[in-house]
Amino acid sequence: MIFSSLAGRGNREGMVRPIGTGGKAEELSRDQIRRLDRCLTGSRTALRDRALIYLGLGSGMRIGELARLRWEDVAPAGKVLSRIVLEKHSTKSGESRTVAISSQAREHLSKYRQSLSSSSERPSGPLFPHRVHPTRPMGSNGACKLLTRLFTQAGIPNASSHSLRRTHANALRRQGVDLKVIQEQLGHSSLSTTERYFVVDPLEKQRAVDLVRF
Repeated sequence: MIFSSLAGRGNREGMVRPIGTGGKAEELSRDQIRRLDRCLTGSRTALRDRALIYLGLGSGMRIGELARLRWEDVAPAGKVLSRIVLEKHSTKSGESRTVAISSQAREHLSKYRQSLSSSSERPSGPLFPHRVHPTRPMGSNGACKLLTRLFTQAGIPNASSHSLRRTHANALRRQGVDLKVIQEQLGHSSLSTTERYFVVDPLEKQRAVDLVRF
């Protein structure tokens, strides 16, 4: 299956938006995430790629923010942090913010870190290095191309790097997290921008209405 995202529109983050979806990348289902994970089985870069995917799903960071991370940001003392401080030079808004990281994402980051270091050394430099120039970060375009290829292999249409961010936002909303908290986690200056990320499932709406009693 060929993704419409392969012929989508790019933006300054290097992200590709799929055509035919109103410019919005679709939220990923649990089944799609499992299929994406299975595509990595046997790959020599499986631990790195899982770390990238689950960090996106477990933090809601923009692809450009993920691609610019360094080990010093994520595990400065050798242990993966539960909160990452993004400096203003690495954010879209130009303002620093603190991003909470899910325990699942931290587990994958820890496995990735352990695969790169010995007991006496810790990895340093880019968290996701460039394939040809390992002292440089992978960059937004490289990360987008990687995710597009993996989505294609998993047979997931209408997905892009932005799908990780939208999936994170909707997962928080369904857990009843306050919209202001989600806004701060995503780094939006406006709550209306955050609200545009949400997908309303008709069944979810019906379940909510069924709870109404007078």
